[in-house]
Formats: sequence, structure tokens, C-alpha cells
Amino acid sequence: MQMEDILDKLARLSPKEILGYALASEDDARELYEHLASKSGSLLGEFFGDLAKAEESHKRILLKLYEGLFGDTDYPVPQDIPFAETTVKIDTVGNLIEATRIALENERNAERIYSHLADMFPEQRGIFKFLAAQEKAHYAAIKSHVEYLEEITQGEPEYINAPVDYVVNQLELYLTPHTRP
Repeated sequence: MQMEDILDKLARLSPKEILGYALASEDDARELYEHLASKSGSLLGEFFGDLAKAEESHKRILLKLYEGLFGDTDYPVPQDIPFAETTVKIDTVGNLIEATRIALENERNAERIYSHLADMFPEQRGIFKFLAAQEKAHYAAIKSHVEYLEEITQGEPEYINAPVDYVVNQLELYLTPHTRP
């Protein structure tokens, strides 16, 4: 589903449902990043683990906002609006690149949704603008990883098809700080 379709559907929902969608989206993003962290080497794993923690933090912010607005934390989740893909098989470097592209698009969508919510909830505009800025920062960070992975694999089918563990470990030899015994 295209982002414009998602925004159109969100515009027809109640405020409770819109915030429920945002809350569920944060859960979904956290699950994707936890999955990516578990399949990546230590450096990328830490990066995706940090993103998972950030998404959990976003959910806590939204849950507190939801409770303040509606008096409870039992939020509805709309069923006809899709969330991020969280079950990406990651066994090759090509799969890892595909998964990071999905994460990249999800962050762009999240930024747009929070910007949209800032317009819908003027009294909470600051919170939604903050969340939109956070998602924009996630997008930039993920983009740098996608670009790096695409650059090193460009024209190198043996890298694309290599097991993710092998290539990630080889790359991290050059990226991890080294100390003398």
C-alpha cells in the first residue's frame, strides 16, 4: 500500500484509532530492528538494537500521550492498514540490503505519519514533531548503511550471495576499533 493510501485511510479514522495505529507501528518497527540486530554482526547488530530501543521509547511516549487524552492505555489497532514487513529472511548480504531498504522506507513513512499527526493534534504538535524528527534521523542513519552495503557489493555477485555472517564479519574487521594486548 502506498503512503498516500495510508494517510487517506488514517484521515478517516478516529483520533483513538490513529494513535493506536502509531503505537502498533512502533511495536512493528521494534520487532523489525530486533530481527535485524539478531542477524547482523556486532556493529550492525548494535546499530539495529539501538533503533529497536528508540522505537520502544517512542511507544512509551505515545502510550503516555494516549493515556492523557483518553484515560486508558487500551488502544485500538486498525485492521485494514498495513505495517512494516518484519519477517524478512536474512541469510545473504543481498537479503540484508533488502531488509535495510525496507527499514529505510518504514522510517520515511513514520516521519510522514508523525508530521500528519502534528497537524491533526495541534495541542500535541511538539511531541509529534519531535517523533517525526527522530524518524528522520533514523532514516538518515539507515540510509548511510544501505549506501555503504550497496557500494561494496556493486558489481560483486559473490558478495550479494555470500552468507551475511561471512561478509559482515569481514567488514567489521576494518570497522571495529583495535587495541594492542
